[in-house]
Amino acid sequence: MAINQEIEYKQLLSEDQYNEIKKAFFSGQKPFTQTNFYIDTPNFELAEQLMALRIRQIDNNYEMTLKVPAKVGLTEYNHETEIVPEEGLHIQPEQLPDDIYSVLQKNNINFKQLDILGSLTTHRIETKIKEGLLVLDHSEYLDTEDYELEFEVENPEIGLKKFQEILKEFNIKSEIPKNKVARFFEAKSK
Repeated sequence: MAINQEIEYKQLLSEDQYNEIKKAFFSGQKPFTQTNFYIDTPNFELAEQLMALRIRQIDNNYEMTLKVPAKVGLTEYNHETEIVPEEGLHIQPEQLPDDIYSVLQKNNINFKQLDILGSLTTHRIETKIKEGLLVLDHSEYLDTEDYELEFEVENPEIGLKKFQEILKEFNIKSEIPKNKVARFFEAKSK
């Protein structure tokens, strides 16, 4: 189990911008694939509170993560899980790790109605630079594809400055995108 503070900057990209950044920062690197299975109630109680619950699959490893808004960034609760996710699977309250159960209960989430509502597959490339972890994602979900640059940092001021420099270098106008889970649920509701 791990509790982390996540501070990251994100930018949606066109396919051409994605390829330019890939060539500049990730030359020769092969992406790895991960699939996020998103969990919420039928009326999206978690999403309404800007929280996200998922099970991430990389190969045959599964991790349950709850993301909760914090003063700066997000607080993440991460746990290995034995749950093999699939769309429509109901998550029993006793399958939730204690701290995730507590947070959901404290926020009045009806954790008895948690279901896996769908999945998003990401082909990800990562590289460390001095200021943080630069991440390039190509995601596929619900007949949709998108491209995104993420920059995970420890120092928000230094990280933001470097992220803005990278965007400027590629002549990309900075626009804060919705996160993956919000984009997924938006596509699902159409």
